Formats: sequence, C-alpha cells, structure tokens
Amino acid sequence: MSRTQRETVAYLLIVGFCLLMYAWAIPTYTPAYPGYGASPSLVANVAVGVMLFMAILSLVRLLLVQLGKRASPSDEAEFRDETDLVGFTQVGRVNLLHLVIFMVPCFLFVFATEYVAYPIAAFVFLMVMQFAMGNRNWIQMIAIAAIMDALLYVVMRYGFGVPVPGPQLF
Repeated sequence: MSRTQRETVAYLLIVGFCLLMYAWAIPTYTPAYPGYGASPSLVANVAVGVMLFMAILSLVRLLLVQLGKRASPSDEAEFRDETDLVGFTQVGRVNLLHLVIFMVPCFLFVFATEYVAYPIAAFVFLMVMQFAMGNRNWIQMIAIAAIMDALLYVVMRYGFGVPVPGPQLF
C-alpha cells in the first residue's frame, strides 16, 4: 500500500469516526440541556467539527495531488522512495495502527462516561493516552492526568455551567 493510499484510508477513517460521533454518540450520550449556560454538546460538537474539517482538508489535498499527477509534499525530497530507509524518520508518515491506538480509547471513553463518573473515566482516559504516546514516568502521568482532569471538570461544570455526563460524584 502506498503512502498516499494509507493517508487516504486514515483520513477516511477519521471522517467516518466524526460522522459517527455527530450522528450517534454525541446525541446519545449528551445530557439534556438544562436551559442555562452552554449546551452540554457544545465542546464535543466543536472538537469533532475541527477534526472533521481538518480531515476533509487533507482529503481534498490528496485529491488535488492525484488529479494534478504531481508528487504530494510528503512524497517529495524527504521520502523519495518507499525502500530508501537510510536516514528515515517517521515524520510525515501515516501509521494506521497508531491511529487505531488513539481512536479506540476515545471511542471507549464515550461509553465509559455513561457508566462511570466523568472524573474517573477522564483520569483513566488521560493515563491511557499518555501511555500510548510513550510516556512511562508514572508520577508525571498521574500528576498530569489529575491536574488536567480537575481543571477540565471545574472549567466545564462551574465555569461554563455544562453538566458533565454520567453518574455524578459531587
């Protein structure tokens, strides 16, 4: 499979994931709007919208490259030949396994927030994502997950007035 084909598959998977989030996950797992503050689905809709927009832009770029029959930026000088691995780096390469490793925890996080309290699900999600990114310093991972979890919870719940999904701890 060529690099362009891998990138196309990856971006199509991201577009499909975003459409699934818009069509099913966000409406299903977002709490009812209480009538004050921002809508509970606001942050999810914006985040998924940005991902969808960026993936579509990348697909358009790949399509224009194919129609123009010229080398894409990732196929030029740095990566001239698939077999030329001397001095090779992973920058600019799409690895579908890495994409799956990051998308599966995101998908599971949506389900976990329905059955487990948001702060617990978010803490576990942040730990898994840090581990997937290669961080193995457990003290640092726990500190970052706890601080980010608390910060996001306080900002969303008390700053924006958005009710968090799932069972409530506080």
